Amino acid sequence: MGFSSAMILNWLHFWDVALALMGLFIFSCLLQRFTNKNGPMLWPVLGIAPSIFLNAHTIYDWVTMALIKAGGTFHYKGVWFGGSHGIITLDPSNIEYMLKTRFSNFPKGKYYRERFHDLLGDGIFNADNELWKEQRRLATSEMHSGRFVEYSFFSMQELVHKKLLKLMEKVVVSGCSIDLHEVLLRFTFDNICSVALGADSGCLELDLPQSPFVKAFEEATELTMFRFMVPPFVWKPMKLFGIGFEKRLKEATKIVHYFAENTVKDRRGELKRLGSLKDRFDLLSRLMDSEKQHFSDKFLSDFCISFILAGRDTSSVGLAWFFWLVQKHPEVENKILKEINEILGQRQCTEKESPDGDTVFTVEELKKMVYLQAVLS
Repeated sequence: MGFSSAMILNWLHFWDVALALMGLFIFSCLLQRFTNKNGPMLWPVLGIAPSIFLNAHTIYDWVTMALIKAGGTFHYKGVWFGGSHGIITLDPSNIEYMLKTRFSNFPKGKYYRERFHDLLGDGIFNADNELWKEQRRLATSEMHSGRFVEYSFFSMQELVHKKLLKLMEKVVVSGCSIDLHEVLLRFTFDNICSVALGADSGCLELDLPQSPFVKAFEEATELTMFRFMVPPFVWKPMKLFGIGFEKRLKEATKIVHYFAENTVKDRRGELKRLGSLKDRFDLLSRLMDSEKQHFSDKFLSDFCISFILAGRDTSSVGLAWFFWLVQKHPEVENKILKEINEILGQRQCTEKESPDGDTVFTVEELKKMVYLQAVLS
């Protein structure tokens, strides 16, 4: 079968266009690499997306090295027409400028809010302007109250002695290994649920059970981040038709909201039955028992979900790094132990211990641990 001259010309034109586009692609890559020597590679059309997927298995190490190489700050762009572009920074002066000096110049905006709305609703982490100010005012006033501080302290103390130390003793006796980061995640989750909702998530029991709420919360936060990695013309149709990761996200957020909404509903019923929540000091109860204003159940649910998100990963990751660094610097560990032993040496023999014989530190003793506080900072 022969080829007509028209077919041959079309074929040649196709390869001319293909080679021209390939040349343009290579030229754009080289140009971007020369003009952006410090930041991660921004590919033509696809932006930073290929770099993220190529390094997905070591994403935290990759981001850390990229920030170090760029001097702490770099620009990024996402897929064309995806609306994703901005700056990633860990420079303290930049962070202070955004969060303090010119905070009003950096609202979250529609791009951020619509991606987190299914999980966080109008909670403080997803609020702007007056709504954010109101929630911050409420959180600050309640968290700084003497009753809440005292409740938080004793909740933490009880969680450490009745759950965390018992779990560690079991690990030592059995001689098995354990993922410390996972234990600390469970520890901080139990603590924040107690402080925020006055509820026990139950994920730090001795057998380390898998809590549906905890699992759903983790999955919902991870899947929500995918919305920042793909353009809206991809994830929005997926959400509409309930396919892919959007289907899993919908199922996870449903479990999270069901738990939070039921907790609010039960507490509301308790308030109506008793007429007051004066014997409860968790954040949800204090907001609900406020005589000054009435908050809707949705507002309280969104507020508490954001509070859980704020108090879980931050504390657990900080503690994991703390123990890793202490293990790497035995001289620091020795100074911490020396300070603790000196404080214990100042105790009177009549001072009490816990029923299980564990050493229980008072607030005054903890304030004396200046070196430990410096290390934690």
